[in-house]
Amino acid sequence: MSTHDINSEEGHSVESVRYHKLLSVLDRSLSSVVDTFKLEALQKVFPDLAREIPEKLADSHEQISSYIRNSAHSDFQAIIMQYEMSEKLSALDKLVKEAAERKLNSDEKPIPSLTPESINRSRSTAIKRAELARLQAKLALVKNENMKRLGELREQRSILSVEHETLEKSVSLVSSLASPTATSD
Repeated sequence: MSTHDINSEEGHSVESVRYHKLLSVLDRSLSSVVDTFKLEALQKVFPDLAREIPEKLADSHEQISSYIRNSAHSDFQAIIMQYEMSEKLSALDKLVKEAAERKLNSDEKPIPSLTPESINRSRSTAIKRAELARLQAKLALVKNENMKRLGELREQRSILSVEHETLEKSVSLVSSLASPTATSD
């Protein structure tokens, strides 16, 4: 049973080009998978059976191939039915056809096609602007904090300078008081 039978089993005819291409791709995929399961490979795995009962091994190979094909086919069929692929692809074909007709009959200028690079650039521009704003806000906070710390540092230097002058005066006073006493002894 081929994947094309899915359409006839559903009881209606679908004229969708995309739907037929999907079925064709599914058939080719299924065939390529089943075709990789060769009798020779099975004979290498079971060499004794290949020598003793080659007909039964060939029948087993055929049954396994048939099972894989039928199982995968029913899985494809379930997916196609679950997601209503025939109807959706028909609707897509109709939209594409309408767009092509509108393009031919329209006097409007077509919208320029965007390259993936320009799409990414437009998205990354917004992200970069948001990141720039975040970094600028962080920079403003750091500058504010630095100015505050610089003010505190200047205040501490001023206090240290006053303390240093007071200490020098005290040392100088002690030295001057100690000098006359040392000479009088």
